[in-house]
Amino acid sequence: MAPAPPTERGQPIPPVLGEARSRAGLAARRFTPLAVLLALLGAVGAIEPSFLSAYALNVLANESSVILILATAQTVVVLLGGIDLSMAAVASLASVLIALALPAIGPGGVVGVLALTTLIGGVQGLIHTRAQVPSFIVTLAGLGVWSGLALTIAPTSVTVAAGYSAVGWLERNSVGVPNSFSFALAVLVVLAVALRRLPLGRYIYAIGMAERAALLSGIRVGRVKTLGFALTGLFSGLAGMVMVARDSSGSPTIADSLLLPSVAAVVIGGTSITGGVGGLGCTLIGAMTITVLRVGFGTIGLDPAYEPIGYGVLVIAAVALTIDRSKVQIVK
Repeated sequence: MAPAPPTERGQPIPPVLGEARSRAGLAARRFTPLAVLLALLGAVGAIEPSFLSAYALNVLANESSVILILATAQTVVVLLGGIDLSMAAVASLASVLIALALPAIGPGGVVGVLALTTLIGGVQGLIHTRAQVPSFIVTLAGLGVWSGLALTIAPTSVTVAAGYSAVGWLERNSVGVPNSFSFALAVLVVLAVALRRLPLGRYIYAIGMAERAALLSGIRVGRVKTLGFALTGLFSGLAGMVMVARDSSGSPTIADSLLLPSVAAVVIGGTSITGGVGGLGCTLIGAMTITVLRVGFGTIGLDPAYEPIGYGVLVIAAVALTIDRSKVQIVK
């Protein structure tokens, strides 16, 4: 029997104690995001009790919808060990194209734009996998390309003159719940079930845990990654559609402020930035936490400048708790 691993002082750790510590660490990582969300809700509610009213919670759900849609697809890419920094730019481009297409084509224009944004994500995935360019670089370049294209097409906001009903249903409520939030939650649930029930989900986690081993086991890593980035393109288009419904217009900068919050929602929820650990349930908690920060800061009268500071602190803490240090060879 192999000896128990030594501690820093040279004393062996009993196997039972080591296993207990491992379980305790896993439980802490699993429940800490929920505890942070509840603590934030409690703190803001204590300062401003109206924040916990039915109306305020309805506003909170509505505000979380776009971040939740963006973070849902971002989670898939992060689980694969990558990241997509172009999602907010693609969402802004989609909002402009939808606003222009609705008066002329109607609902068919929305479908066409969603197909285009899916293609954009897929092309970025192909460049990442075929050219072996890090996803960070590919999507950072994409952020510039798609932002510039959106500004070229429409330097200012484009008001939806006709055909708004094709997306306007997202701004209504059903059974007291905003349709935009119900829609965002529905796409998250559908994707979560697909990842759980289909082989694709196992492939994604396997690639995120050990890409080389996944490749040697016969998984078509390039195809799975390309599909993951195609999903970020599709969900960016859906986010643009929701924003057009909210503002009755599209803008080349409408989603610019949502890049950091959408990435933060993924890691704050507990999905490891190194891939292979986490899930969409975690992302739901993370998205709600970010929304509480965004709305709560304004509710209690704090300067909006403190909002990104809060994101930064939470992101660093979340990454420190969830990162797989065995995958980090050198820290620069």
